[in-house]
Amino acid sequence: MAYTDFTFFFFFLLVAGVYFVLPARGRRVWLLAAGLVFVALWNVYSALSLLGVILVSYLGGRLLDHAAHSSASKHKKTILAVFLCLLFGFLVILKYTELAADTSVKVLNRLGGNITFDFPSLLLPVGLSFYTFAAAGYLIDVYRASIPAETNPVSFSLFLAFFPNLTAGPIERSGNLLRQIQNIDKIRLWSYKRLASGTLTVLWGYFLKLVLADRAAILVNEVFDGFWNYGSTELFIGAVVFSLQIYGDFAGGSYMALGFAEILGFDLIDNFNAPYFSKSIKEFWRRWHISLSSWFRDYLYIPLGGNRRGEGRKYLNMAIVFLVCGLWHGANWTFLVWGAIHALYQLIGGLTRKKRMALYQKWKIDTASPVFRGLQTLCTFLLTTIAWILFRANSLQEAGLYLWRMLTQINLWEVMNGTIYELGLDVTEMNLLFIAVLVVFLVDYLRYKKEKNFVQLVKTQQFWVRALIAAALVTVILFFGCYGSRFGESAFIYAEF
Repeated sequence: MAYTDFTFFFFFLLVAGVYFVLPARGRRVWLLAAGLVFVALWNVYSALSLLGVILVSYLGGRLLDHAAHSSASKHKKTILAVFLCLLFGFLVILKYTELAADTSVKVLNRLGGNITFDFPSLLLPVGLSFYTFAAAGYLIDVYRASIPAETNPVSFSLFLAFFPNLTAGPIERSGNLLRQIQNIDKIRLWSYKRLASGTLTVLWGYFLKLVLADRAAILVNEVFDGFWNYGSTELFIGAVVFSLQIYGDFAGGSYMALGFAEILGFDLIDNFNAPYFSKSIKEFWRRWHISLSSWFRDYLYIPLGGNRRGEGRKYLNMAIVFLVCGLWHGANWTFLVWGAIHALYQLIGGLTRKKRMALYQKWKIDTASPVFRGLQTLCTFLLTTIAWILFRANSLQEAGLYLWRMLTQINLWEVMNGTIYELGLDVTEMNLLFIAVLVVFLVDYLRYKKEKNFVQLVKTQQFWVRALIAAALVTVILFFGCYGSRFGESAFIYAEF
């Protein structure tokens, strides 16, 4: 049951309607029940997996807290290691066993073997990577004594089973969401400002998903599924549009989660901050999937030593983080190489920084000029777009062939002869996509300059302007959103992770 399903709309209205009239003592139980039903509607297996992660991490937190206040404090590290192994072991078995088995068979056959073995596909519970990382972060926080272990099983269960962000993040921290759940009786529900703000956030998410991402998906699928039929122009357009698709898809889902949670009285982590206006790959990762990148920073990069043990160790730690980040996204070698490419970008950027600065000074280049900053932004976008090809391709071979054709099959004249209107979208649909991109570009540009998100920007306007913007969003989503078989409506990309 994705956010874009009509069933979810009625599900949310039912949950919110009951939640708003319940006494404070019943709100946690109601939201927990809603979260478990929400997951079970995907499949019962996913609900059982979620309950298993809840049980393991709850017991782990209690044991860590008990050890910290007893003579068993010397065993805290062992307890943490055991429970993290349980959490990540479950994730690894379900998500990566098939990849490991398939790779092993291929390697053995290359060495002269003659093995044929079809490993049965394991059903991946929806949202597993997201709530597993949230649970692991909670255990590490308890181990560090950053927070006390949660003793209320309902509150803790709701922390991991809060349905607005369950399937596609953001990856919440116990210090944020769990603290709000603990103080649920203090949340003011009947607040016009909160309802209006949450609704606007949801509408912006729907715009990004239904008007931009799902329309872009039609062109992307056309190009990537038949890339051998196209030259450099179409392949470059396909890669750029996929960069826009994955942003609209993932950011749209995140904004919906933020908006639905805000309507219920909760504030989640803002997962995106105009990432395609970044002027370096390093900055890009401070603005893209913020909850994941900050998770890796706090729970993997810094514990590995961060940048405290010299230049070489810093880049090794960075490489480990990006390789793990790549694997987190999926059980395919394309994701691992995607992570490696981003690590390589950072390595090259870091090692050449001093030389580049010296050249800029020697050639008297004004690095603060709009032209220079614009070129930095364009270069960063192109680098991320090249890496996204690996993210979208089905295999390393397919990604390699795609890149090769894009660089060698030059056909620049195709830009002028109408070929781009034969990539799954007719003239009207292509123009609608172009307008949607312009709207998102403007909103993100204002956010980058003013450090205010869409809702904050709208709030600065007069009431009639805010009402007009909300009405325009509703109209555009209803009339120009992608629905049904005509558009082949796509599921949320990150729900698969």
